[in-house]
Amino acid sequence: MTRCLVSVFFFMVALALSGPSGAQGLFQDGHSALLGTPENQVEVGVGIKIDQITSVDQKAENYGAVVVLRFEWSDPALAFDPDELGRDFRVFDPPAFVRHAATRDAVVPAFVIHNQQSNRWVHESAAALRHDGHVTFVEKSSLTLQAPHFNFLRFPFDTQEFHFEVVSVFPSDFVHYYALDQFSGLGDTLGEEEWILGNARMLASTTTGLSGNESDQVSLVFQGKRHLTYYVIRVFLPMLVLVLVGWALFFLDEYRKRIDIAGANLLVFVAFNWAISADLPKLGYLTFLDFILQCMFLMTGALVVFNVMLRRLKVSGREDTARKLDNYAIKWIYPLGYAAIVGYAVWAFLMQP
Repeated sequence: MTRCLVSVFFFMVALALSGPSGAQGLFQDGHSALLGTPENQVEVGVGIKIDQITSVDQKAENYGAVVVLRFEWSDPALAFDPDELGRDFRVFDPPAFVRHAATRDAVVPAFVIHNQQSNRWVHESAAALRHDGHVTFVEKSSLTLQAPHFNFLRFPFDTQEFHFEVVSVFPSDFVHYYALDQFSGLGDTLGEEEWILGNARMLASTTTGLSGNESDQVSLVFQGKRHLTYYVIRVFLPMLVLVLVGWALFFLDEYRKRIDIAGANLLVFVAFNWAISADLPKLGYLTFLDFILQCMFLMTGALVVFNVMLRRLKVSGREDTARKLDNYAIKWIYPLGYAAIVGYAVWAFLMQP
């Protein structure tokens, strides 16, 4: 047990000395003593309130946020005489609080944000110490967070899961985290137009911490859905128009004109594919929209080949055969082919768990 305490202590000192001093926030001056024990854990309440979502980068699979973190715990070693001081509370900035706690041999429950990708730029932070030793630490900061749970299989009908994970530096035997639900969740004006965000909840769990031991973790988990109006107007409506144009080609008697228009449609589908893929990472699987686009691309390519074949039949004197095939394509092949593509895509991508 003594060896474990000593190793954690020296790890914390090294962490404090190596961290960037300008960008990181809470308790970067180190710890002089560890008083939490398996018999007497430090109980720390954690609140995570996201005020703003500054960006959602699908391609990099991360998001930016402005967050208010709140930590509450009680340590009798920090208690003071309110009559002697003349007030019930003392307020510190974080470095001053660490120094004050060190003089009392008090535990300062440091944390890391597990899925943090950038420096955490602290806007405001303060620690309020009540006369009975109860501490409330509040920090408002901005940072970029990893979002590894993104799955684009149903794009653009997908629902994505966002996480904000706070992990204790100390092992669970010494510091225990619990969620402050009343101080957690999403703000009313997140400033994010592309996504509909909600279903926020706090989850408490354990994970492997920086010390290599199991550490407590509290996560704010919330979900995001896309505004489908954008995709209906900008993607699906133009695609429907292109499908109708391809079907209208069958009513032209001149096969050369059909080939020219179908070729132009192919270029439009290529442009669609590039525009959509620019917003997504290089995935190893097809999304719902990818499948629809690729099938439409193949159908339009087949349309070019089919009209070339009809042109050759007409030139070779078999115009009646060409007209029969053309009529069959108008009534059955083209409309039923697209109906089958859309139906299979909905079943395979949207209805499967």
